[in-house]
Amino acid sequence: MSSVKNGSSLAIDDLLLGFVGSSTPPSQRLNHAIRYFSTWSGTDKLMMTTQYTAKLLAPFLLYRAELQFRAGKRAQPLSLTTDGLYKFAGQLSQARRIMGFWGLLAILKGLSDLERSPPRSRLALNIGRLQGLSMLVFYPLEYISFFSAPFSGPLLRISPAAQIQASLWSVRAWGVWVALKVVELVAEWNGLLHRQREARINYAEDSDTLTMEHTLKMIEKRKKAIKYQLFANISRLPVITHWSVVGGIYQSEYWTNVLSLISALAAFRGGWESNRVPGPMK
Repeated sequence: MSSVKNGSSLAIDDLLLGFVGSSTPPSQRLNHAIRYFSTWSGTDKLMMTTQYTAKLLAPFLLYRAELQFRAGKRAQPLSLTTDGLYKFAGQLSQARRIMGFWGLLAILKGLSDLERSPPRSRLALNIGRLQGLSMLVFYPLEYISFFSAPFSGPLLRISPAAQIQASLWSVRAWGVWVALKVVELVAEWNGLLHRQREARINYAEDSDTLTMEHTLKMIEKRKKAIKYQLFANISRLPVITHWSVVGGIYQSEYWTNVLSLISALAAFRGGWESNRVPGPMK
């Protein structure tokens, strides 16, 4: 074993074995990423963003292969990378659905908590109830559809017509949740505007400026989070509408993939901001 000759020199094992650790400085951003991606929500948002990025990147690579074929630089107008990206996106989609299997437990807990600690607003209470009930419809039908699909075995043996109906009604139940979420966010936004106006009036009269500044800062932070959530949920609605009818509405999935990526990016960014611990980011 080598030894350190003086305080400024490094042993051989420090250079060889400690290189990665010593080259990676402490970072609040790294800590934040670990904290965010350790949650189910953070992992799902990252996977969703990757999934739709792959689905949108694939046709561009195929188009490049076709151009290269016309120019005589490729033997066939095919791209193995395109096929790989589509398969990867499909695997991510399946992984996300399997990961969400236990979401029904969170819905049941949420409904229980809602009745025992209801919000002050009757509108918020009933929206929460309707959202929970819509998810009680969504989850069983979603997994009946998922586990009766060909790629799952299928584990459940039901008719193709029943599988399609389960899929359609699960999407419609999800659409109810998303539409109610938009209503909930708009109502909260209006409430925040009212609170902001009152806080600014009190700010001019109250001597406790630090408290008022903190209140205004928290209101602005929440408004920013609502903007991301509204963007994510509103961009989902056309996609949900597309998949809620047999055969879909749009002839091409290109725009549904674009809207899904927009939704994923907004949700990812909003979750990243909400999960952040105040302090300088390195």
